[in-house]
Amino acid sequence: MGSSIVIPAWAQGRVGRGQGGFAAYRFASAVGEPVVVSLRAPIPLEVALDVVPAEGGWELRHGAATIMQAAARRPGGLPRTDPVAAADAAAAMAGFPGTDGEHEASGCFSCGLGERTMRVWPGLLADGTGRTATRWSPPAWVGGSDGRVDDAMAWTALDCVQGFFVNFSAGTRRNSVTVRFEAEVHRPIVVGGEYAVVGFDGEGGGWEGRKRMAAANIFDAEGRLVASAASLWVEPRSE
Repeated sequence: MGSSIVIPAWAQGRVGRGQGGFAAYRFASAVGEPVVVSLRAPIPLEVALDVVPAEGGWELRHGAATIMQAAARRPGGLPRTDPVAAADAAAAMAGFPGTDGEHEASGCFSCGLGERTMRVWPGLLADGTGRTATRWSPPAWVGGSDGRVDDAMAWTALDCVQGFFVNFSAGTRRNSVTVRFEAEVHRPIVVGGEYAVVGFDGEGGGWEGRKRMAAANIFDAEGRLVASAASLWVEPRSE
């Protein structure tokens, strides 16, 4: 394929690492077809990452190191949950656990606590479903001149919401990381729009040892599905 991508310094998740959903979108866009992305190593910033064909799909490499892998998938079929109103998602944000001093990615441009953040701050919904949600009104700096938000930002928000659902919603604090991710954007997202990003257990399972599946949807003010995602998370082994 012979192409490459660069993850800019501002697009970090954990300090010094690229945000997984953002980088997965950039990789998938370079591949040019619907893929499932597997994350294999921390994502370096401000360096050329090569997109190369590999057995079973494609790889994103930094030198000899494989950062991500991608395999083709069929569009559609991602989990869906019931719509959540932006007002209810905003109320859930009051319970955002990232302000407790244990935020593993407080510098993330999506769910972080800095001045330049998308304020993707999910908390537990009050409807008894166990889902998490955040109101999301994309700021002007994530949009183009036409007011449309880059789809990479939707992938980013979906990734962060799934992370908080997995690591905080089960009553026990976990520290898992994304190892597989797939997403689709179904409708345009616009700067200043009112959206609800909802995290839930798309497989209906829960933790299996160190692994857990998650899913997320984005709904607009009319309750229409705007974007969807599914992922696999793994908690690193204790030293």
